[in-house]
Amino acid sequence: MNFIQNCIQEQKTEEALSYINEICTTLQSGAIPKYCENESVNLILSSYIEKAQALQIQTTIFVTATDFSRFQITDLCSLLSNALENAIHACTQITYPEGRYINLKLYEKNEQLCINLANSYEEEPAFENDIPISHKSGHGFGVQSMISVVNKYSGIYGFFAQNGEFRFQATF
Repeated sequence: MNFIQNCIQEQKTEEALSYINEICTTLQSGAIPKYCENESVNLILSSYIEKAQALQIQTTIFVTATDFSRFQITDLCSLLSNALENAIHACTQITYPEGRYINLKLYEKNEQLCINLANSYEEEPAFENDIPISHKSGHGFGVQSMISVVNKYSGIYGFFAQNGEFRFQATF
């Protein structure tokens, strides 16, 4: 959805329509991998995993969470989209593809949804008040959106970077 929104904002309607048609074709063919019982989550995950793999990023997805009913699906999809988009961006900055990876775990613990996303990076991310920041124009809104979603559900989150691995963890 972020991609479509950006295309529309930049008046690239042909590109947006092409992407929408691609999604519709994929949905109709039943070619979307099933990570869980939620179709929206499957669509988001498969879209970003396909994008990552096309960029030679090793991906590992582990989903045991089954109950997403307490969340507005737009919130959950926004959180996952922004987190995966950031992870893909960091991985594409790595010179050698064999060093690129994204590991995502979605699971439930004590009736809470837990997200653990780890990805490799080459350039050390900047942090301010334990939150990753970007000094590039037009960047940094995704992290704020992720924080907003977790806070909306009275959750906790953390961002960590050490030894070439960035981690985002949230429980809500």
